Parts: sequence; structure tokens; C-alpha cells
Amino acid sequence: MRYECVKAKSLLSKTAEAESWFHYNRHMNSYRGCEHACVYCDGMAEGYHVDNFLTHIRVKENAPEILRKELRKAGHTSQTQLETETLWAFLDEDDAKRLAQKVPRKEVIAVSGGVSDAYQPAEEKYQITRRVLETLLDFGLPVYIMTKSDLVLRDLDLLKEIHEKAFANVVFTITLYDEEEQGIFEPKSSTRSERFEALREIRKAGLFGGVMATPIIPGIGDNIDNMKGLAEEAKRARAEFILWGEMTLKPGRQKDYFLNVIKRRYPDKLELIQRIYQDDHPYGHPIYEHLPVRVMTRGHGICRRVGISDRSVRHKTPHEHEVNNKVLGVVLDIIFRRRYNLSKSWSGTKPFIDLAVGLERGVENLEELRKKGQLAERLHLKQYIVEIVEEIMDRGTCGVLEDLESELDEISSVVMD
Repeated sequence: MRYECVKAKSLLSKTAEAESWFHYNRHMNSYRGCEHACVYCDGMAEGYHVDNFLTHIRVKENAPEILRKELRKAGHTSQTQLETETLWAFLDEDDAKRLAQKVPRKEVIAVSGGVSDAYQPAEEKYQITRRVLETLLDFGLPVYIMTKSDLVLRDLDLLKEIHEKAFANVVFTITLYDEEEQGIFEPKSSTRSERFEALREIRKAGLFGGVMATPIIPGIGDNIDNMKGLAEEAKRARAEFILWGEMTLKPGRQKDYFLNVIKRRYPDKLELIQRIYQDDHPYGHPIYEHLPVRVMTRGHGICRRVGISDRSVRHKTPHEHEVNNKVLGVVLDIIFRRRYNLSKSWSGTKPFIDLAVGLERGVENLEELRKKGQLAERLHLKQYIVEIVEEIMDRGTCGVLEDLESELDEISSVVMD
């Protein structure tokens, strides 16, 4: 394994809005390359421009400093800044509140970007992720972590502080219940049982947490026993949710590497997987008609039976009105069900996306806008969307979402066997 310390020029991704799957706004990678060496990792794909992805780890040693600069440029204020800027000390309470309203909404920052694990073995030595968390704590920003390592427990002290200030959501990627199979596809990550035990500790500490069951390998991980085993173990670990997703296989290095492993270890599955990914989609999407089962649909049915959510919980960020958070959460559920579960039309989904973007950017208390009759004007809504918003405010849900859930329940019941 080769480690190389490098200087990053930038770190944070562009702002994502109305992100209905993971509920974070920006992500970063403190490392380039990942020694977990997961067989299906799309980090190996040429599009990421990282040669020797599994064996040459670039350590962004200046990541915390770059992060601090980028957050300040985005308008976020750190505790250190507040302590050194004497203006705040001379403001009365009303002026301080007015000034605070001009501070941008607290963005949820994903410490791991999904390509290179923030808690891969290199982190034990270099501690870049820990320093990043210290920076985010100073800014009081909410944190999202997705990892395959129980090393995250080392930073439980910091995560608890972040959670008290804003929130911390720690998600463990777990795709295979059988540990022997898991060792084939994820050879250098923590074991399945170690990850579930770490999740128990996270939840015991009062943090939010769940399971990312993605990617589920077709013909290998998409059977009832594997998926049900993951859902039941997640519930025993007090996970708030388990998210399901199909595998992508980008043409080139990633696909070649994966198929070579399948040829050696699962030769009877090679023809199936080659057929599913035969069109070499640039983003690695499968030919859905060739999948043995739609994972997200079957997963929804399993979650219903086990009694655990298949939707990540969107947690309230600092200074967000409770009613606004409630409405945004339901709207994001509608978007997710329409786009990812039921593949409904873009035109029918877009009004909900526009509404979610408006709410995420920050608006006044929706109850106050409703009393003034300004919901449509302030959020640029058509009357039927206003009626949906008001229904959510009154009931905590709405008929649109209930109809989508009923449709999904009916479809998922067919693929349970």
C-alpha cells in the first residue's frame, strides 16, 4: 500500500438541493483512493481520474484548512470568528436576531463522499477526518457520515458534540448478511457484525443512524434471505432506516475488475450479470428489465414486514421551523417515491422538487405565511400545491403521499416471493 500526502486545491462539492435520498447538501473526500478494496466500487472507473485506486492512497493533508476557507466563502460563520469579531458583543438582542436571520441555512455536510471511505485504514494514521470533524464542530454544521468501518467510533466524542449543536447521522454500508460472501466483495472493511455492533454504539450514544444496503449485487444479494437478514439485523441494532439500491457497473476498469472476480468466485452468475450490464451505460446503470428483481421494490416490502423504514430520516437543522421541517420531509418523500420507487413522470415530480428547493433555501414560518395568505406568493406555488402543503401542515402527511405508498405496497407485495 502506498500513501502520498498531497495538497488539495478544493474540497466541497457544489450545493445539492432537494436531495431526497441521503439528505445532505454537500460532500467531500479527504482521501483519493480507498484501501477497503471493494470489488464493486465505482471509484475504480476512469471518470474519477485516479490510477491504482485500491493501492495508492492520496492523503489530502490540508483538507481541514481548505474546508474552513470554503465554508467561510459560502457565508458560514465559525465560533472562532464570532469570538474574534467584536461586533456581536455590542448588539442588543433584537439586532442580533435580525443579523442571525441573514446567516445562510446550515448545510448538511457529508464527510464521506461515497467514493473514498473517510474511515479507511489510512485514517487511523493520518486522522484527516477527525480534524475535518473538529472544523465542522467549530462551524456548528450538521454532519452525515457513510462508512464501512467501525473506526468511526474513535470519534464518538466529537460526533456527540456535533449532534448536540446540530445533528450527526452515521450510516453504515452493509450489503451482504453472510460474512464469508461479504469478505469476498469487501475484503478490507470491517465485518458485517462489526458494523452492526458499531451502529448499536452510535444509537446508544443518542446519534441518528441507519444502514445503506447499496449496492445489492444482482443474483447474489437480491434474494429474500439476504435482504430480510439485513433488515432484521438493522432493526435489532435500533437503526432508524435501511436504504436499498441496485449496483452500477461502469464500463472500463470497474466492470472488468468486477467481472473477473465473478468469473473466479461465482461462475454460475457470470452470464446473468453480463446480460444485465451488456449495454455499457456510461453511468453503469443496469438494464432494469433484465434484473431478477427490483431491489428497492422488494426492499420496501421487506421493510414493511420487518417494521423498519426504507427512507432516511431528514433531521431538523438548527434554526429551522418545526412546521417547515415537517412539510419538507413529506415533500422529499413524495419526490423519492415518484422518482426512484415508481419511476413516474418528471413533469409530475418537478413541482414538488421546486417546492423542496424553496423550503431548503429558507423561508419564514409556514404557519405565519398561511395566516397572511402568502403561501402561494412567497413560494411561487400553484393552488393545488398550496392545498397539499396545508394538508401536510394539518395532518403531518397528505393524500398524494398516501396514494404513492399504497401503490408501492401493492407492487412490492408481488415481488416478495
